[in-house]
Amino acid sequence: MARVVKWALPFVLALGFPFVGQEGYFTHLAITILIFSILASSLNLLMGYTGLVSIAHGAFYGIGAYTSGILVLRHGVPFWAAIVIATAFAGIVALGIGPPSFRTRGIYYIIVTIAFQLIASEIFDNWYSMTGGGLGLKGIPRPEPISLPFLPALGFQSKFVYYYLVLAVAAAVHYGIWRIIRSPLGIALMAIRDNETKALMMGLSPLRYKIGVFVFASALAGLAGSLYAHYLEYAHPDLFSFFVSVDVFLMVMLGGAGTLYGPPLGVLILEMLREVLHEFVALRLLLYGLLLIVIIVFLPEGLPRPLARWTRRLVTPRLLPGSAP
Repeated sequence: MARVVKWALPFVLALGFPFVGQEGYFTHLAITILIFSILASSLNLLMGYTGLVSIAHGAFYGIGAYTSGILVLRHGVPFWAAIVIATAFAGIVALGIGPPSFRTRGIYYIIVTIAFQLIASEIFDNWYSMTGGGLGLKGIPRPEPISLPFLPALGFQSKFVYYYLVLAVAAAVHYGIWRIIRSPLGIALMAIRDNETKALMMGLSPLRYKIGVFVFASALAGLAGSLYAHYLEYAHPDLFSFFVSVDVFLMVMLGGAGTLYGPPLGVLILEMLREVLHEFVALRLLLYGLLLIVIIVFLPEGLPRPLARWTRRLVTPRLLPGSAP
């Protein structure tokens, strides 16, 4: 029963969230958090469960956004088909760069992911005929209305309805990641993370598993990008830059890599910090840098685990020497 409450309560609260407070501001914030939770959880599948650090997630995020936007805006492809194509295309691009990337190790692999992110950012910013360059891709439409049995057509022009679309996709993605982690595939990924040599001796193929999870995580990033572009009705290179990849990395580290609840919690904390420091851009970047240093040096497990330990120490009564427990 406790497990049911643990999983059902957040979902029930999420269902009722748009009815609380100002629809415009809070609903926009909730949509952004849900989309970034998809992005962070997909990166966590790489970092936390496979041991692969990637600073290119913003690139795949942008690939999904631009692919979906271009298909719908310029070629008349329905949103429901475009989002599938965009997700698949992000995965295909990852399949192209994955095998050569995994031939390198350690810092060299991270440099490869950074290089790909910078290349993708340059393409987004300078391919004017395709992406609109620095002007961005404007006028990306919201999803078409869908017909429901015995009910009027459901449109997605309002933030209120779009929120529930994003919530449904986010819930499906998190459930799918949970099932993967609890499956033999998840055990194999964690074995590769803990000791790649032993995993190889056990008959696993680390390269094949790495490529597979890299493609899957990148496809999920493309899915998040498609949802975001159609929500904003706009795509711009700054939304998918190197700093976005760093933000997502920070979200995973802050919430705790290798945990299911960590990435969404990291997204929530960082988005709250971003909203508080919205008008102080220079100060926000400084705090982000300091936060990244603090997490890597002092909180490598993320914030929740040490916080839980400190809380238990405060709550648990301290016994005097020689006293009975």
